[in-house]
Amino acid sequence: MERKRIAVDVMGGDFGSSVAIKGTVKAAKDFNIPVILVGNEEEILSTLKNLGEEPSSLIEVQHAPDVITMEESPSLAIRGKRKASIRVAFEVVKEGRAFGVMGPGNTGALMAAGIAVCGTLPGIQRPAIASRIPRIDKSPLILLDSGANVDCNKNQLITFALMGSVFASVAYENEYKKESPRVALLSNGEELCKGTEIIRGAALYLSKKKDLNFIGYVEGRGIMRDIADVVVCDGFVGNVVLKTMEGMVTFIFDLLKKSVKKSILGSFGLFLAKPVIKSIFKEKLSTPENASAPLLGLNYPAMVLHGSSKEDAFYYGLKSTSDFVEGNITDMIKEALLEVDFDSNANLEANMWKEIENDLRKKRNNKEKENG
Repeated sequence: MERKRIAVDVMGGDFGSSVAIKGTVKAAKDFNIPVILVGNEEEILSTLKNLGEEPSSLIEVQHAPDVITMEESPSLAIRGKRKASIRVAFEVVKEGRAFGVMGPGNTGALMAAGIAVCGTLPGIQRPAIASRIPRIDKSPLILLDSGANVDCNKNQLITFALMGSVFASVAYENEYKKESPRVALLSNGEELCKGTEIIRGAALYLSKKKDLNFIGYVEGRGIMRDIADVVVCDGFVGNVVLKTMEGMVTFIFDLLKKSVKKSILGSFGLFLAKPVIKSIFKEKLSTPENASAPLLGLNYPAMVLHGSSKEDAFYYGLKSTSDFVEGNITDMIKEALLEVDFDSNANLEANMWKEIENDLRKKRNNKEKENG
């Protein structure tokens, strides 16, 4: 059965349009997913010709002459380059010619284009990237925001938690299906008195939401443990968490290689372990689900690929994007957000500050009494 059409920005990656086109076209044919390749028409048609392909009902081409680079300011570029490939990709979706967007490269530009062209869901101030982090014999952890927003206010963290809960409930494979995902805020301690004012304010509201399985705070060392299914933080912290994990994996394997070279027995052991190590990376760290991450909160589905994505990432990314679209996940998130009472949330914040103010006043009065 033919799936809904996806618009793919093939220009934003580090390795050129041909890599994006090859991976996307292969996935389109293997999974029967109609696509619109958005970018420089001449480049796209040339690559298709080299692949022995041409535009068809399965593979369409949309010309977009401009590209937004990693160095450009997203908001300025989106306004100044109205024919940028990522902006045109969202316009294709808004026109009804496609049902979702997939793009690599400048994440800020993708988010800015999505907001400018398609808008956000009710109550969403800023969308969030929801990344999957694999765990041993457990369902993947959903971490959001993992890079879209450098800093966030309390309401944004609240909406991230709600969106993450919905996504987690449908994103897992059948063996890991979660009806009520455990949601936690990332903080510097498990006690609710820890964290910033923003985190404590979000916790106060989430703890009162009966249809959300909010379990409180989780520390950085608890992310990989079976404590929570969804971990919420601002994009600055989330991106640092992901990059630190990537760096730690490289460090451990570099350390392992250096250590085994000190003995013949160690080198032989590493040689025997190579198939297992490769299997771990292939099955856990390079799964199709990890090839892309959804940008939750836009009115239309959007998937983010890393700028250094190669053919396999586009191949698996298109499948994940299509699954997201076919699963109507955006509509499910919209329903969850409609139940949020932001006025009540504001009152909770006011009450929280009133309680803090009263406590401070009592302390000051007691101090004055002590001093006579």
